Amino acid sequence: MTYSGPKGVRTGWQEDPELPVEGSIELDIPVERLWQIFRHVRLWARWNRSIWMAGVTGGQLAEGEQLVWAFQPIRPEYLYKLPVTARLVDMVPERRLTWQVTILPGMHARHTYWMEPISEARCRFGSWEVAEGPLYRLLRPFWLAHFRFVRDESLAGARHLPPAHATPS
Repeated sequence: MTYSGPKGVRTGWQEDPELPVEGSIELDIPVERLWQIFRHVRLWARWNRSIWMAGVTGGQLAEGEQLVWAFQPIRPEYLYKLPVTARLVDMVPERRLTWQVTILPGMHARHTYWMEPISEARCRFGSWEVAEGPLYRLLRPFWLAHFRFVRDESLAGARHLPPAHATPS
């Protein structure tokens, strides 16, 4: 299965042949365990090298809350951290988490991490991202490189999650 994106939302991104930026991997971990780890936003930087720090208002994932984080640079020699705030717009525990980012009036982006069980002991984890607007088009090469970096590091990091350790604190 691949995630096809949210229904009934902005669709200008469909005009860009390089969107969505997406990918998925199979993990030797039950989907319940993956969600147990994933819901601890403060710890995302421990397993996802694209993230420098992360948090969520209210302390827990819930629709309507704000996700606040900073990305690492897409290359180590680039000296920046990219701060972002996003509104959580869709959450189904053990299935998906979607947020949207609006940067000024010129860019709208949506990102979804999704997961699905394959068996009692295995699951699939994926990353799906789109963007649109004049600011996106102006800086499109950077944004596409950034979205690919986030996808690749998210999937690589998930590959190394511990399947049977205690819940993160």
